[in-house]
Amino acid sequence: MTDGRPLRVWRLVLVTELLGILRDRRALFAGLVLPALLYPLMFLGQGWLEDIAEETLEAKEVHIAVELAQLDEELRERVLQLLEQQVPIVIDELPPGACDAIDAALQEGTPEAWMRESELAQDILGTDGDLLLHALPDPSAPENALFRMHFDGANDDSREARSRTNEALDTLREEQRTARFASDFGGDPAAGFVSRSLDLASDEDKGGALLGRLLPLIAVLVLLSGGSFAALAAFAGERESGTLETLLVQPVEGLKIVQGKFLAVLTASFATLVLNTASLLGCVALGLGKLPAEGAAGGLGIDRILLGALLLVPVSLLVASVLCLVCGKARSFREGQNYILPLTLVAALPSALALSPEVELDPLLACVPIAGSALALREAMIGNLAWLPGLLAFSTTLGYAWLALRKLGTLFDGERALSDSRAPEELAQRRGQSRAALAWGWGGVFAVYLVGGLVQSLHPLWGLAATLWLLLPFAAWRAARGTARRAGESLRETLALRLPAPHHALAAVLLAPPLVRLAETWIVWQQTVLPLPSGMTDGGGLAEEILSLSPASLVFALAVSPGICEELFFRGAILSGLRRDLPAWRVVLWQAVLFGAVHASIYRFAPTAVLGALLAALTLRTRSLLPAVLLHIAYNGSLVLGHDALPFLSSPWTPYLAVPALLLLALPGRGTP
Repeated sequence: MTDGRPLRVWRLVLVTELLGILRDRRALFAGLVLPALLYPLMFLGQGWLEDIAEETLEAKEVHIAVELAQLDEELRERVLQLLEQQVPIVIDELPPGACDAIDAALQEGTPEAWMRESELAQDILGTDGDLLLHALPDPSAPENALFRMHFDGANDDSREARSRTNEALDTLREEQRTARFASDFGGDPAAGFVSRSLDLASDEDKGGALLGRLLPLIAVLVLLSGGSFAALAAFAGERESGTLETLLVQPVEGLKIVQGKFLAVLTASFATLVLNTASLLGCVALGLGKLPAEGAAGGLGIDRILLGALLLVPVSLLVASVLCLVCGKARSFREGQNYILPLTLVAALPSALALSPEVELDPLLACVPIAGSALALREAMIGNLAWLPGLLAFSTTLGYAWLALRKLGTLFDGERALSDSRAPEELAQRRGQSRAALAWGWGGVFAVYLVGGLVQSLHPLWGLAATLWLLLPFAAWRAARGTARRAGESLRETLALRLPAPHHALAAVLLAPPLVRLAETWIVWQQTVLPLPSGMTDGGGLAEEILSLSPASLVFALAVSPGICEELFFRGAILSGLRRDLPAWRVVLWQAVLFGAVHASIYRFAPTAVLGALLAALTLRTRSLLPAVLLHIAYNGSLVLGHDALPFLSSPWTPYLAVPALLLLALPGRGTP
């Protein structure tokens, strides 16, 4: 085996790894075959259970209490007759006046009265009743009757009673309407107007729409499932047994060995995907179970299938290369297994965008890893894939896979493998500061979720103040104290509480307006691909408290307070620990992830993550926390006050303020190179 024959090296490594996978029959069955067998069982079981549940409910005897004293005798008898047809049913006629207390509560129309209405209805129903139906005059038309139902939405029997009662009342309503038209007009004047709807989508389009939503997420999860056991065995397992280092010091280029292992992982991933996709398509074609789609899911044309398969090729390459990269970093099989779950969650989130019909594929979103390919696959299945975003999704995913493979090759040269295996204690010691900082960073994020969320639920504004001025400074002090002790320096030095160069402070302020314009542009674009739910735009909670604040109080609450307290924790305590043993780009990346995560919103993650990265880079450049504080306050303050209070934000020259700001930052400062 010589370095001059790469194909022979790849073939030998590939065959060796595949034979190892085939020998482990249990893992092979669990990872490759079993998932493909689950689809028909899942679809058949789903349909069977739904049929049983429906039949059980239809055969269930429901108990309905009725109070119809305010109806005339003929109408009351007809209501009871229609209800009795909804068998099996038990009807308990209440004496006249049994619901007078409920009617009185309705007349008040206050929230307290509505609560009292629910309690009164529950008292009347007792433990055996499923629904209470009572009639009263319609306030808008006294000659009509208004029926009011009280039921328990958390109880299956109560919901079934509501369904049967609605069916009876619908029949009554149609009878009354027909009789009134016959009396007044001699018949229904609109009887000649009949509406019919025609679904223009073909069976192929319906099947494509269904599979386009399901396939991207399923494909990514299946690729991860099928490739994970192969990647763990090829990298983490061999490293744990000590055979990986022995292999890498042979007179063969390590990159070729790694590429052979990658081909084995790719083969396992793709084989799992093919089996699972064939099983899913077979279930759809045979009509097994009750599929979550309108109409029949017909067979897809060969053109859509081939295009979908083509789009899955770069996704398979990317998933296999990332799996190799992640498992290659693991020092044991168990450590590799611990990496698989977070990797699965990270990959599932962007692929799940295909489930949202309001998220549309555009050239920018096509360049996002996993998300672009998932949306392109959805559009290909529907038959609406435009060539430009499709080509971008295909080519950029290939590029990401190539970058991951290139990074994988640099991890496995003989010298590094041996040095890493000889000094694990030294490496662990060297990475202690950053690991402690990350632990405190994630701890702070979850503390804001739990403790901050609890106090803000009690009082939104004061809870926000307590989170910012009590929780975060305390966490910053605890995290920075450990870093300072390990580094043998003062707390002030650890938190970078030193005066920056004046031109660096000015640059921080000048950067705020361009960042505001950038954030506004991003939000406008994001609304086209990830619209903000209407519920999030409604006032309430903190929004109502904020509306009552003066502009000065508003700036203090939403600009000054976060600018000081969040910077003290993230760019002070956490960044100080990260920069001890991580390169600058990784420090900035972790700062982006932590700062985006702490705001607990997928709709705000991207802009806040970018802001966190810029604030981290600014702190590293100036070696002072104060420029980041100034930029954070100026940025938040500009967003809070808006264009009306700060008209210069609307000026066309505002984005160009970034040019002098960057030039000022390029100048050396106090202690900066």
